[in-house]
Order: sequence, then C-alpha cells, then structure tokens
Amino acid sequence: MNDHIQQLIDTSTYRALTSQEEKVILDYLKSIPEVAVYEIIKSMVEQKSLVTIVIAKKVLHTRYYVTKMFIYGILESNAQSIKLWLEFAIPKLGFKSVVKLIEDLNNDSNRLIEKAVYWLPLFISENEKRSWNLLDKLKEKVKCSPI
Repeated sequence: MNDHIQQLIDTSTYRALTSQEEKVILDYLKSIPEVAVYEIIKSMVEQKSLVTIVIAKKVLHTRYYVTKMFIYGILESNAQSIKLWLEFAIPKLGFKSVVKLIEDLNNDSNRLIEKAVYWLPLFISENEKRSWNLLDKLKEKVKCSPI
C-alpha cells in the first residue's frame, strides 16, 4: 500500500473523508486481491476509521470475506455500531445467516443477541414471517439468559 492511501486511512480515524478521498481508497482497493482488501479493512476497524463499513460494503463481495469481516467487526462493535455491521452483512449474507452468526458468537461477555435484537427489526419488512419468527426466537433467548 502506498503512503498516500495509508495517509488517507489514518486521516479517516479523526475526520470524515471527502468523496474524492474516499474514491482514491476505493479505486486502490478495487485494484488488489480481496484477501489484501480484507486485511486493510481489518486494520481500518482496528484504527476505528470512520469510513470502514462504507468502504467494506463496496469492495468485499465474496461470502467468505464478508462473513469474516462481519464476525471481526461485530465482535469489535458496541451497541450502536452493531447497526452498521448489520447494514453491511444482511444484504450480502441474508437475514437468516446473520442471525445464525450472532447466535454462534454470542456469549455472556459480549451479549450480542441482546444488542442485536434492538436493531434487527429495522431489517425486516412486515410480510417476512420467517424473519420475524427468527427474531422472536432470539428475543426468547434474551429473556431466558441470566443477567
């Protein structure tokens, strides 16, 4: 990665980038293999870059890397940023797959299910009965878990 790209990524940790600056990063990421893109975006998560998810949505496409990035990002997230990670993953992986990942990753210390049930209704349309049923099952798990 060249110095200019790294400088833009560093800058994105303390201010929003202009659309032109964002485009420079995107063009670079689109020109390299997805494995390298994943590693750069992972480092952006670690640096708390403000454009990480926006860029990840545009450059990570394969199910494998989207899943890896979602897992990494959701485990690093707080109650509010979970919404952003759901916005990233649900369109690419599907509601059911994302719910399954959240269930698998949930534990007493991260309480992912508890945090996710707050945001998940935003991603379900009224007539998606299967998704509502999945959400109801998640809510039951929250009620049953010791606090």
